[in-house]
Amino acid sequence: MLNSLNAIQALLTETFLKDADMVQLDIPLTEHQAIAIAIKLEDSLEAWQLLKNLLPQTLRYPVVSTCWGASGGGWSRAVIEEDFFSRFYFAEEYPEIDLSPEAVIARADLFSEKDLANFLSERAQLDTDDLQAQVITELENTRTQFGSSPSEAEIAELVKSGEISTIIDLELYLFNWELKYQSELLIDSPEDLSYLEWYRPIGQTVTLLLLPTSHSWEALAYLPWFGGSKAAVPLLKKWQQIYGAELVCHSGTMLQLLVLQKPTSDRQAFDLATQQVLLAPCTTMLAGVSIREHARSLLKLDRWFLHERP
Repeated sequence: MLNSLNAIQALLTETFLKDADMVQLDIPLTEHQAIAIAIKLEDSLEAWQLLKNLLPQTLRYPVVSTCWGASGGGWSRAVIEEDFFSRFYFAEEYPEIDLSPEAVIARADLFSEKDLANFLSERAQLDTDDLQAQVITELENTRTQFGSSPSEAEIAELVKSGEISTIIDLELYLFNWELKYQSELLIDSPEDLSYLEWYRPIGQTVTLLLLPTSHSWEALAYLPWFGGSKAAVPLLKKWQQIYGAELVCHSGTMLQLLVLQKPTSDRQAFDLATQQVLLAPCTTMLAGVSIREHARSLLKLDRWFLHERP
């Protein structure tokens, strides 16, 4: 791993970042440091791609990040004063145990498929706050978009039988109904994708952080995110393996990823949408978008946006 500013600067000598300011940043509870590189907002993606291509040499994964404090003192001061690596949210997730990035990564590595399934099941139960009211709302949403829907009596029977017991079960049933309805009537259902547009921190200080890990999913062991790390790190790893999803930007409550492989089936898209919404409900909730609508969006996009806030 390259640890000195001189080594990084030498690597960038023939690039558009050759004269960029750089600083080293301490990370609490670990001996490793991050390296911050000054970039312009309009160059963010190009800078990220450049350092991503240099990952075999640096062994440091690049993440574009944003400063939220006042930037009157210049780039270096804004970056140094920004608490990029705060352990506050990690302490809420893991009270009274080791909060070092290495410990967070080690715990995430032990998070099994069964643990992940349990996490998603628990979140699904929590999100099912009033199933009867949710049935009425989602049926109305289907009627608004498609002009028709299953009857309340049909759904009530499925609830009674136990086939539908959570909002996820309801969404999946309606998702399949809508797919069948679309195919029979040859309806094209254009989605409003504006809720997934990437955040642009206009007027804020932007930096490219080189983290002391070569794995994109481990970034969330260093950079706090309100969606947590316990399930987020394993999910980011899973998405990287299946979809080639790579974290590009971390802006406090928002994560932005590039994707090499879109979901290849409707059901795969629904399962992915479910994982994203249960991990980061604000992604769709703030825009009033259903999981099934989100699934249809994911079939079309090679960029993801996740949002979770207090």
